[in-house]
Amino acid sequence: MIDWGALLVPAAVLLIVPLAIIVGYRRSTGSIVVSGALATVAFAVFWLVLGGANSLYGDSANYVIRTLIFFGGVLITLAAWVLSLNASAQARRWIWVGILLVAVYLTLAAIYASFSIQPCFDVSGGEFSCTQPDPLRQALTFLGYLACPVAALVYGVYGSRPFGRRARTLPDGLTVSSLNAETVADATRAEDAESAG
Repeated sequence: MIDWGALLVPAAVLLIVPLAIIVGYRRSTGSIVVSGALATVAFAVFWLVLGGANSLYGDSANYVIRTLIFFGGVLITLAAWVLSLNASAQARRWIWVGILLVAVYLTLAAIYASFSIQPCFDVSGGEFSCTQPDPLRQALTFLGYLACPVAALVYGVYGSRPFGRRARTLPDGLTVSSLNAETVADATRAEDAESAG
């Protein structure tokens, strides 16, 4: 028989993506901002509060919480990336497309590296023993985890603004008219002069 109670929590993690989209629907990039912020917070909690990938081995007291935060962070990161990549490609902001592709590569490489590089050994009694990694490797892995969520968050906040110089605006009171409008007015005056004459 299926234990439905045990399936409710993992199924609730999957609802993070629609929740982020619904919460941010009022702005065109609101769902990108919400999902990027949620992913950044999830990875920060996973690394800074729970201890990162090392915390998944060993003590099983909060294993379910740590695993759900990790997989929720990965899921919402992919959602933020897909949403921001779609928006940047539709807006033809190719620089942002490139930035987002590099950022997701860095994040996926950091996730892979955090689980494949860390040597953990099975000690007697069924416990895992992980060697302590050097702080530089942990810092780079943490920054790699944050690359994609932060890039999506920055795109959501600043992505609608073009790179480069801003469009010049005219001083107050100055207007621009079409050169075509002037020739139409001259043709109208010529027709009026012919009909009067």
